[in-house]
Amino acid sequence: MSPIRDAAVRSLITRPPVFVHLDDSLRQLATTFVEESIGAAVVRNTNPLGLVSERDVMRALADGATLDQTSVREIMTEEVEVAAPTDLIIDIVDRMVDNEIRHMPVTTPDGAVIGLVSARDALTRLAETWHAQ
Repeated sequence: MSPIRDAAVRSLITRPPVFVHLDDSLRQLATTFVEESIGAAVVRNTNPLGLVSERDVMRALADGATLDQTSVREIMTEEVEVAAPTDLIIDIVDRMVDNEIRHMPVTTPDGAVIGLVSARDALTRLAETWHAQ
């Protein structure tokens, strides 16, 4: 296993990203999060790239959103930080900390989303690297 300081973000991608639709309700979104065991999803057909997370749902509910009447479109994050597959893990961790975010899509040069990495993914790699020493 390569040290975390030299590892590329692509090594954190363990599954394809989960996509949701702009018009999905918060209830549909929550169901997807539970069924897929995820904390964030990429929003289909958005330009620029859209992302929706558990944190977005909690903010919306705190502001009075309803599960069946509020859509992903209304709560998603539109200014999304993205990583390239070749970015170093330590660099994206720094960006996540600096921007107070927990999830970052990994995109190809043409903008295709090939994965979604989380702070937990990076912490898991850090722990694995630490224990392997």
